[in-house]
Amino acid sequence: MMLKQDGLLEAGSMVELRARNGATIYGVVRWIGIPPGKSELWAGVELDYELKNCTDGLFENQRYFSCDDNKGMFVKLQECRPDSRFFAASTSQLEPPCVNRYSVLHVMNKAELQSNEADVPPIPESEAIELLEGKMKGIQGHYNSCYLDTALFSLFCFSDVLDSVLHCPNVGEQRIQTVLRKDIVNQLRRRGFVPAENVMKLRNLLGCSTFASEEKDPEEFLSVLLHQVLAVQPLLKIRSNDKTQDCYSYQIIMEKEDLEIPSVQTLLERSFLSCDLKFDEIPSCLIIQMPRFGKGFKLFPRIVPSTELDITDLLHNSPRECFLCGSVAEIECIQCLQDPKLMPGVIKQFCQRCEKQVHSHKKRQNHHPQKIFFPLMNDFSSSAVICRHKLELFAVLCIKTSHYVSFVKYGPGKNSWLFFDSMADRCGGENGYNIPEIKACPEVGEFLSKPVGSIGKSDLEKADGFVERLLCDSYMFMYKCPALCLYR
Repeated sequence: MMLKQDGLLEAGSMVELRARNGATIYGVVRWIGIPPGKSELWAGVELDYELKNCTDGLFENQRYFSCDDNKGMFVKLQECRPDSRFFAASTSQLEPPCVNRYSVLHVMNKAELQSNEADVPPIPESEAIELLEGKMKGIQGHYNSCYLDTALFSLFCFSDVLDSVLHCPNVGEQRIQTVLRKDIVNQLRRRGFVPAENVMKLRNLLGCSTFASEEKDPEEFLSVLLHQVLAVQPLLKIRSNDKTQDCYSYQIIMEKEDLEIPSVQTLLERSFLSCDLKFDEIPSCLIIQMPRFGKGFKLFPRIVPSTELDITDLLHNSPRECFLCGSVAEIECIQCLQDPKLMPGVIKQFCQRCEKQVHSHKKRQNHHPQKIFFPLMNDFSSSAVICRHKLELFAVLCIKTSHYVSFVKYGPGKNSWLFFDSMADRCGGENGYNIPEIKACPEVGEFLSKPVGSIGKSDLEKADGFVERLLCDSYMFMYKCPALCLYR
């Protein structure tokens, strides 16, 4: 029997209650009724977190609902109160025209509204799980917004790589910058939750009505936001034919090659070499789109995430190592890339002595090596130690059919990974609202800590579901240079 209490609490209501130790805990009502032997209404609540001595939906040997172990709690209904963090919006309240009356809004008193003016740093690793794990966490999805939700969550929740965008004084649209900073980023970092209404403010300001209702790609949204709307400096400067091109993300361009399960490192190097490209400078943020076209076609069925991306050999006017002896390289050769006797697929650059030896081979005498130039080249000793320039992976956006989700690194710990889905569940049917959810996925960190070669050969049928999704559905990789994040 399922009952409703005077329209106040019902199945699907978000509630809070007191634990035995006095702490406030939160959950969603899954059942309301009068159990056998009781004389008043009880509620079965699925908690946001596991607690000892809770159930999986059983109460006195009878099942009333199903949930994970130690997340089901049964209490008298009078002990439940509406979740003070949210309230169900009515049509009479301030409601954007595209948001239905079941959407969830955050309640802030006057003091909280004032504190919302203060900027908030990224969520530290020590607070991430407590603040974010569970349902109604992250950014609430609404009207095909997953492309935008995942991009914003991935870029701003734990990273300051683009915080300069939030504070740049010379942006094109200060109103949009304010909404992005105060209503989305600060809210996310302070509360761990951004309601759909806040995001809808941003979507309605982007200058095109389709951003408020239709499916889009993350790169299209970021390009419009950063370039056309905010007019901030490009994230990338890429050199091609002695000219520098500015852009905000990089699309892997390459033909189908004999690469069964390539890594991001391999794909980036091959793409740069095939297009004769170099980074003009080290990027503070590098957003890379995988070779996927449309919603279904993938050039490679699996892609191995590179947790570190070494761009040393892709920098223009920068010292590099000889492929063979480790001395300062003076010559590079694209034709040597696929040589089966020279580690095929690895960038080849040589000092003068090694270059002569390599190209003395009769099969390499038709190669066309090119000289490498960089400032102060003549002052470099042949035995000088070359500094390697590496970027750190901090987020991966994935897509299957038309729905975007993301895996985000929330701290330096090896296993500090979270999975975010802005539309993981739904309450209220067709006219209801989406329930975002965040789950810890340390198994992703364990998997990525393996050698790259063994990752590619792993049997995905035995792999965790998160791992399989990461390798098979990856769409966009986000990297940062920690040393430069605060200066760009």
